Amino acid sequence: MEDNKQSDVQAKFPVVGLGASAGGLEALTAFFKSMPSGSGMAFVVIQHLSPHQESILHELIQRHTAISVQRITNDTMVEPNQVYVLPAGYQASIQESRLRLIPKTESHGWPETINHFLQSLALDRGAYAAALILSGAGHDGTEGARAIRNNGGLVIAQDLETASQSSMPFNVIDAALATVVLSPDLMPGYLLSHFDIDIPETSLFEDLTETITDDDLKRVIKQLRRQTSYDFADYKVSTLRRQIARRMGTHQLNKVNAYLTLMEQQADEAYQLVKGLLIHVTSFFRDREAFDSLKSNALLPLLKTLSIDDVFRVWVPGCASGEEAVSIAILIYECLRELNMLEMDVRIFATDMNRHLVQRARTGVYSATITEHITESRLKDYFMKTEEGYQVRTHITRMIVWAEHNLTEHPPFSSLHLISCRNVLIYFQPALQERIRALFQFALRPEGILFLGSSEAIPEVLESFTVIDSKQKIYRRTSETSHQWMRLDQPLFAKVLARMEEPMTTPRPSPGQTDDQRLRLIKDMLLEHYNSTCTIVDHHYHIRYAYGEIDRYLRLIPGGEMQPNILRMVREGLNAELTIALYEAFERNETVIRQGVWVKTGSDEELINLIVKPINDSSIDNRHKLVIFERIPDGKSSRDTITLSSGGDEGVTITRLRDELEETRQALQSATQALQAKSEELISSMEEISSANEEIQTTNEELRTSKEELESLNEELNTLNTQLTNQNHELTHANNTLYNFLQSTAIGVIFLDQSLAIREYTQVVTEIFSLRKSDMGRPLAEITSQLNYENLIADATRVLDTLINIEQEVGALGGRWYKVEIRPYRTMNNIIDGLVLTFSDITLQKQAQYDAEKTSLYLRKVIDTVENSLLELDNELRVVAANPAFYRQFQSIPETTIGHLLYDLGNGQWDIPDLRRLLNEIIPRQTFVRDYTMTYELPEIGKRTLRLNANQIREVDRILLVITDLAEQAAE
Repeated sequence: MEDNKQSDVQAKFPVVGLGASAGGLEALTAFFKSMPSGSGMAFVVIQHLSPHQESILHELIQRHTAISVQRITNDTMVEPNQVYVLPAGYQASIQESRLRLIPKTESHGWPETINHFLQSLALDRGAYAAALILSGAGHDGTEGARAIRNNGGLVIAQDLETASQSSMPFNVIDAALATVVLSPDLMPGYLLSHFDIDIPETSLFEDLTETITDDDLKRVIKQLRRQTSYDFADYKVSTLRRQIARRMGTHQLNKVNAYLTLMEQQADEAYQLVKGLLIHVTSFFRDREAFDSLKSNALLPLLKTLSIDDVFRVWVPGCASGEEAVSIAILIYECLRELNMLEMDVRIFATDMNRHLVQRARTGVYSATITEHITESRLKDYFMKTEEGYQVRTHITRMIVWAEHNLTEHPPFSSLHLISCRNVLIYFQPALQERIRALFQFALRPEGILFLGSSEAIPEVLESFTVIDSKQKIYRRTSETSHQWMRLDQPLFAKVLARMEEPMTTPRPSPGQTDDQRLRLIKDMLLEHYNSTCTIVDHHYHIRYAYGEIDRYLRLIPGGEMQPNILRMVREGLNAELTIALYEAFERNETVIRQGVWVKTGSDEELINLIVKPINDSSIDNRHKLVIFERIPDGKSSRDTITLSSGGDEGVTITRLRDELEETRQALQSATQALQAKSEELISSMEEISSANEEIQTTNEELRTSKEELESLNEELNTLNTQLTNQNHELTHANNTLYNFLQSTAIGVIFLDQSLAIREYTQVVTEIFSLRKSDMGRPLAEITSQLNYENLIADATRVLDTLINIEQEVGALGGRWYKVEIRPYRTMNNIIDGLVLTFSDITLQKQAQYDAEKTSLYLRKVIDTVENSLLELDNELRVVAANPAFYRQFQSIPETTIGHLLYDLGNGQWDIPDLRRLLNEIIPRQTFVRDYTMTYELPEIGKRTLRLNANQIREVDRILLVITDLAEQAAE
């Protein structure tokens, strides 16, 4: 019993049916490239194939997979880790784990090969069945997918953007049968997860992850950066190793050097690796409880503090295909509706580094499977049903600006009320995570909201954020100033600022230069001034790095936002000297030294040397300067010493000069402060302009993209319109020709549909049937006619059933006659779609036939009355007719005469030489012979003298022979 149970469990391995048609080979190749061997699943490939050509599909698939591939033979037992391919000319089914082949019959319409197999698979495997509907035209696979779902199985439809022909997967998606919609290369991973199949790492990648060293990672990252411009230097190492190993395993490579060579040879491979690293797992309202908390605990309280005239600014970095951004937009709209603030302007910046995903999100169209994640009320309020799935409504899409943006390199958006960045930081190393958090702090307004993923959090030591909901990872930025961004190990947005601000002629960094080398350069400069206090500032006088006891010379300004400008932070005494020194240093790009500068350090005073030095690094040019505060030994309280040591008039002079110097210093300080305030205003304006310019550029890019899409669509519409116009002209010409033919023909024609109702008719036929235009669509049986044809409807029905034509000659009222022909109506595709009845007027032919019959009867009576013997011969001298006189005179009867050769009559008694000469020589030459006399001994009759009159009638190929017995005539 236990053995039987174990065999039953083993028999219940998953069987995957892959249905494909036009464009399916590319999808099948991508799927099997990504499917590891040893999964324990069986795969059956059902593709529409021509029955008249041998298929090599199994050979093509085998080139891209290590799994064994074979063509299906009848009664094949399905086994795991095998691929079975349907041969041409058959359809397949599965019963009790055995594949059955059935010869494919000719059928009209779309094939149902995929449906046939999937329906049998659903019954045979139940929950262990999976259907993959790949690229193809038509609707085959939809009913099969329905059977799979009804029996508890899995249905995966190909992503429409990756399908060459989208009809088959679209029909499955539109019918809400697809469990998930994926590109072919992502389907294997979902199958393994769904069936809970855990392939050991050694089985998947032959333990490749353990062989990839840190140096290998750096080389691959460098190669990616060179080929794709994407930098993964700060990406999580475990993810990098796993994805590189997966791609190596796909190509059956076990050396990183070989994989690097492959990346060089196949440009697309680098982008395939990037695609695997940029994990885009998203859905609408992912973690519904988190979105509910965001609405009630964060958005509603924040919006209540704002004015309706404010612009609510949101940033959704890493938006992928747009589900999260749309969810945020819907949430904000619901909050504004509750607060009666729908007129508030909302601007949501949804960004991602993947251009194709951004373009896809911009369309606002999602598959029918979103009904699993969105409530019915929200689906009704915010989406429209279309042929492709669901379209986001305009009042939601107009809130969102889509843009391509790299979170780790590009400048952020500013003055934001909300940042939603969920499950993105988990793929970064801690240092990069800290930089991104600092970036978010910089981009958010005071009291702004940060919404992170379930596996992400803000460190407790970070004082710039307070917790709103720790479980759902929702935070609020505090209004207090924070120094966190100053503690970064490198300047924020350094690469981008250099790229935006440097002129085109700026030298590029040397190929081997790294951030570590730049840091060593700074340290070398610091060592030149051992034990000095210094800071690094940029050309905006913003502090980028600080070293030593910097708080002796710089102070924090209480209240308001943190201002990184060094001139606002210097202590009393340094303002004027530092302003002039910085100006000269940046203007001349050389070292500036101010000796004996007085500065008030807290409660003390001291003299220092102020030194501003350029940082000689080609990568940053003269954009940064090193400011050194060099202490003078025994320089404390030096002013008092000078004053006390001076006496008499000299002391008075010194005191006066000091007072004048103090007044001058105060005047200079006032002027400097005014200039400084103006400079700060300009800097603030520049920052606002820069931020606005970034938004304008983003909007402009979106408009440009939309314009290009519209131009492309317009071009397609123009092409289609031209084709339709040409077809319309051809149809008009054909219609005019057909109309003139039907109106001018003397033949009456009636077109009937399959129910024998009138579809069309010619004008001539109204002389036979009482037809009007209003009779179109009426059954022919209801129309009166002048024909004496009682069986017309019965014959029409018989032709429709047997497809055998019927022809009849039918009389009509007034003595007219018609030839009636009943034929099937055939379409261009040879489909029977009714009948064609033609009525040809044969009254004249009938009258001529009647006259000819009367004339023939008259002539026959005349001939029969003539006393002379008369024979009618054909061109072979066979007797066609003879009159009674001939039978009487020569003792013959019709049975032995008609149809026989003249020379064979009466046992050859007419085989007379003179008669032969007359018929064979004279008649052909003269046509008409009169009174030709011959004497001959006729058996049983005796010797006779005969006079022959012959006439050849060429028009009918006849010879008329009149025989007169002269002896008999003489006796009379």
